[in-house]
Amino acid sequence: MATDTVPQPPYSTELLADLHAGNMPDHLSRRLWPQVRRDPDAMRYLHALDRVNTDLHALGRDERIIHPMPLEVTARLDHLIDDLAAATASDQNERTATVHRIHPDRAPAATAPMPALSAFDTGQLSAADIEGSGFDNHEFDTDSSEFDAGSEFDDTVREPATWSGPLRWITAAAAAIAVIAGTLVAVDAVRSREATPVAAPAPIELSTELPPTDVLTAMGRNDVTGPLATREALSGCLTAAGLDRAILGSRNVTFAGQAAVLVLLTGPQAPQITAVVVDTACGPSDPRLLARADIG
Repeated sequence: MATDTVPQPPYSTELLADLHAGNMPDHLSRRLWPQVRRDPDAMRYLHALDRVNTDLHALGRDERIIHPMPLEVTARLDHLIDDLAAATASDQNERTATVHRIHPDRAPAATAPMPALSAFDTGQLSAADIEGSGFDNHEFDTDSSEFDAGSEFDDTVREPATWSGPLRWITAAAAAIAVIAGTLVAVDAVRSREATPVAAPAPIELSTELPPTDVLTAMGRNDVTGPLATREALSGCLTAAGLDRAILGSRNVTFAGQAAVLVLLTGPQAPQITAVVVDTACGPSDPRLLARADIG
């Protein structure tokens, strides 16, 4: 009788992201967690995902942020969630993506510390489990105020709910960063629909400080016009500038009073994102990098 095999190190970032989100079969998750906890590289990646989730939730509650997310970005994220939910419901045999919605008031951190006794685990994490892993024991202290061993951990699978507001885009942004950290996965959830021609959006005025609120409007887009409109031309420009990375999005902008192109790339370290602004005349033999910033 065939038996399921448990993945062995080194673990892929896609597998770790699914495990972190509780998106794996129960029997495999129970066997995988103890092994992952003993792998320093895997733990570093899981802690990075936790920090992203924590930072995003903190930003959503920070009253000092005076610039709300642009309505255009909110609408795009809402549309993405709705399309993915519709695609999953209509075709169970072809899995395009999974979006996890966790209520911020009852969502336990998966790795800081990870739930020691849940449907995804087999027992308490001992000091031997993390010996030599490069992490301090206090990171897994189950007596800390961040974790209550007697608290209820809800593993119930529920039907997707229709949510709106900040929680929707916070969850979508965290899920997107988790995928970007490992590999760029192109998802065409509406490939059966006939594309409707739309006018190219007007370039935004981008500050020289590259504020994340404006920069992230390029995520998932590819509506550049002019000399850098093709992926080959844009890739040639970026390679000449020493930025041969996966492109996450691009759009036309006005930067320091001149026409330019904003491009989002995978960052130097997961789960960072690198934002660059290049001149429209940038090319393989003439890199014209105007600005650069790492986000995350």
